[in-house]
Amino acid sequence: FLNCTIGLVPARSLETLEESLFEVHHAVIDLGQQGDRAVVIIFGMKKDWSIFERALKGAFFEIIEPPAGLEGTVDRMLENVSRQTGLLEEQISKLFGYRQELQKNFGLELLELREKLILARHVLSARRFFGKIDKSYLISGWVPQERFGALEEELKRVTEGQVLLEKIDSDDPRQMREGIINIPVLFNNPMWISPFERLTTLYGTPRYQEVEPTVFFALTFLLMFGMMFGDVGQGGLLSLVGYSIFRKSYRYGDYGIIVMECGLSSVLFGFLYGSLFGLDNVLPALWFRPMQHITYFVRVTLGLGILLVSLGLLLNIINALRLREYQALFSASGLAGALLYWMLAGLGMKYLITGEVAPTEVSLAGWGAAIFITIMILQRPMYRLFVQRKRLTEVLGGKGFFAELMESVVELFDDLIRFLANTISFIRIAAFALSHAALFVAVFSIAESISRADERGVFYWLVLGIGNIVIILLEGLVVSIQTVRLEYYEFFSKFFRGGGESFTSFDHAVDSERKGS
Repeated sequence: FLNCTIGLVPARSLETLEESLFEVHHAVIDLGQQGDRAVVIIFGMKKDWSIFERALKGAFFEIIEPPAGLEGTVDRMLENVSRQTGLLEEQISKLFGYRQELQKNFGLELLELREKLILARHVLSARRFFGKIDKSYLISGWVPQERFGALEEELKRVTEGQVLLEKIDSDDPRQMREGIINIPVLFNNPMWISPFERLTTLYGTPRYQEVEPTVFFALTFLLMFGMMFGDVGQGGLLSLVGYSIFRKSYRYGDYGIIVMECGLSSVLFGFLYGSLFGLDNVLPALWFRPMQHITYFVRVTLGLGILLVSLGLLLNIINALRLREYQALFSASGLAGALLYWMLAGLGMKYLITGEVAPTEVSLAGWGAAIFITIMILQRPMYRLFVQRKRLTEVLGGKGFFAELMESVVELFDDLIRFLANTISFIRIAAFALSHAALFVAVFSIAESISRADERGVFYWLVLGIGNIVIILLEGLVVSIQTVRLEYYEFFSKFFRGGGESFTSFDHAVDSERKGS
């Protein structure tokens, strides 16, 4: 008259299962936990079993089928399973030894065969990429400039001179000049900078003629991270963690280098701030102590903001010249806007440092601002008039002349507001550096409060240790996010165009094609 079943039910669904079976006779016996699920055995009347099936389905019940061949009492079954487990472990041990013997005898030969197979696969796959004319192959592709000579010599050697190579300048084909075909960009940075390419490409891939910004990204990232996370002790721990990741994990080696370099930058600024695990009475401050010179720190970060925004504007001018976007030089983000920004920023810095600005300087700045603003508003008609050599009547009589003027005015005020906001945004460096120091103060206060009973005993140092770990994890994450934000929104937005394509060597292209198919 009874049915029973055994299986797994999510622990949170046990109560729901009991409620579903409330109206019928049942017994649900919890035999223990297996992860987040309970092992249960369920009894019920055969005549009510359809209700049980619906309830078990609603509770995500998973039946456990007993292995075939088990019979007798539970103790007898456990004894048989234990004996079979021992036999299987002996077989595994023998197979492991046999594998090691095979590896010793044939491992090197198998590795050589593997490399030959990979090379042969690349050669065979090449036929799908290259065009064939009668008995000749036509191959076109990209190669770094400095490697062209070596490629030419090697091809002549393997073909015994029966090869013709033609090097085409990137500006010659019309499709390249007009941007129809993207020239791939090869990132070629030293080992201590190359890991930052991952962060650069998250924002975008630069075009072929653009300035490759990874070097600037790496240097400014480490500078700002160190300023916000300056501490000798915590920076040293970060360096050790990064070095450990770099040595032990090939997959995350790039991140290990970034963490290690961020730690070294923190150590440097820790010496400049005189901070060792938050203690400011152990090391002398080689520069200043943030909590004691808040106003000065704000001025320093404003100056750094002006320098980085200026660097972004300078790189934008270089990009405009390289890409032959000469009209952009007269815009707010070009040379005209840069000169206006530098003039106003110079006056602002002088006022912050000396507390006064001469009336003559203000007057000259006003006239200069008027000239640059006029140029930026009239940039489009001036470009057509003086560069494209169009007639004045044609320029002024165009249908979109006044619309262009209004668009230039809106863009001008938008850019000026962004210049101000981008510069002020760098004050967050001082803010997060001060919050870093404030967290140390909070940790020391908690440690003092807890350890009053045992006079700086075990609990005092325990709280300090846990507090430093929390600060490293929390502040390290927050400071990293803020640094990336400053890089992307305040620095990269000034010059980075993007839309490029990364250079991919032939073997990687074949691998990607094979995986995709």
